[in-house]
Amino acid sequence: RGMVLSLSIWDDYSTQMGWLDAHFPKDKNVSEPGALRGPCDGSTSHPQHVRTHHQDSFVTYSNIKYGEIGSTFSAERRLDVFV
Repeated sequence: RGMVLSLSIWDDYSTQMGWLDAHFPKDKNVSEPGALRGPCDGSTSHPQHVRTHHQDSFVTYSNIKYGEIGSTFSAERRLDVFV
């Protein structure tokens, strides 16, 4: 099986990113599997809060490689990381 890397920057006015790292959906009990997705309480997740408090934020995606699994580095290069 392969893997997928997805990179995205966006505002989420609908769920305020709760689906990513918080209790979501809010109508589910936190004890239900999958309802508590992370430690965020959501108090700073609203897009307007993020835009107001982090106006100078930016992101740079670079040196991204793509191809068949195991094809973007030589075998020696992959081993160097662990040695």
